[in-house]
Amino acid sequence: GEVAGGIVLQRFGLNALDVIENVKKRFKEIASSLPKSVEIVPVYDRSNLINAAIATLKHTLLEESGIVALVCIIFLLHVRSALVAILMLPVGVLMAFGAMKLLGIGSNIMSLGGIAIAIGAMVDAAIVMIENAHKHLERAEPGRSRVDILIDAASEVGPALFFSLLIITVSFMPIFTLESQEGRLFSPLAFTKTFAMAAAALLSVTLVPALMVICVRGRIVPEHKNPINKFLLWIYRPVIKGVLRAKTLVILLALVVLAVTIWPARQLGTEFMPNLDEGTLLYMPTTLPGLSITKAAELLQTQDRIIRSFPEVASVFGKAGRAATATD
Repeated sequence: GEVAGGIVLQRFGLNALDVIENVKKRFKEIASSLPKSVEIVPVYDRSNLINAAIATLKHTLLEESGIVALVCIIFLLHVRSALVAILMLPVGVLMAFGAMKLLGIGSNIMSLGGIAIAIGAMVDAAIVMIENAHKHLERAEPGRSRVDILIDAASEVGPALFFSLLIITVSFMPIFTLESQEGRLFSPLAFTKTFAMAAAALLSVTLVPALMVICVRGRIVPEHKNPINKFLLWIYRPVIKGVLRAKTLVILLALVVLAVTIWPARQLGTEFMPNLDEGTLLYMPTTLPGLSITKAAELLQTQDRIIRSFPEVASVFGKAGRAATATD
């Protein structure tokens, strides 16, 4: 049957989740005053998509923290060392959110995606610095101050790690040159990725050394006593010796592999933006000009019945015609 439809407009700069929640509260307030035969049914609710994007970022943070902890425990056999990287990660993300707030950049799928992309690279400096600290403690002279050893270890790799993260930070700078739709779509991702990597570069020479002094203490297991490291070195040494003996052949094979990948790379499809499994589909068929309102309503109801017949479809809402407004 026919129904009346409405669109909720959000003012620029407001929080979409707050707007949606206020609309739902208002619907509950007026529901009691409506006739019994009248029901308000939300057709498109963006809160599910927003919450899913936030949940993805939370999952990525927890997943990355778990992987970092596992790597530190397995290869260094030291649980407290994992805390250095785990604690640095949320601080870097919070600094990125702070920069977003100062510049007025909202949290959306693209901006959260930039942080999710950066998370993997943000912990690299912490892991390298922790491993170097373990090496220095392993080889230190007896009786030397632990804090001095950790300061020397941080000073040795700190500058290189700082500038390596800065290089990764500026890698997204070309995206800021995009204009029109492309610029509006991808600039939030580039901003948040840049903020997160810049925060990681700063923390790698400030927070990480301080956390190492607090967390990297106790018994440090030498690398040659770790069974996993011994096994990996046992595999790696003959491989690297063979590669160095046949270095010309290895380089030629690498060039051949690179050349072979050109053809499949050229066959990949291109699109403006990737598919988004939102759970909501917008289908916009076009009819012939001059179609009567009665016939358009008949076709619309037939189309809705066909779409609704699929078991995966929960609800269908169709609209005939188009208003001369930007909200249509």
